[in-house]
Amino acid sequence: MFDFGFWELALILVISLIVLGPERLPVFAAQLGSWIKKIKVFAENIKLNIESETKVTELKKIIEEQKSEISEIKDMVDKDSNEVK
Repeated sequence: MFDFGFWELALILVISLIVLGPERLPVFAAQLGSWIKKIKVFAENIKLNIESETKVTELKKIIEEQKSEISEIKDMVDKDSNEVK
């Protein structure tokens, strides 16, 4: 997703150390890691929900196709049974 090299990360670390100080930097890093984890879990849940909905839609389409085929077969059977009578 992000393409950071060593020097970019080092620069971010130095700026963070200057802005936050050595006391608050570990706490901030832990909170940042926690937020990133929550965002990843949230994104994965959204992805799974979308895939699930897609499968439901596909299943509904298959069911409708089967109903149509069953209706055609029923009509054929009714037609044949009328011819036999």
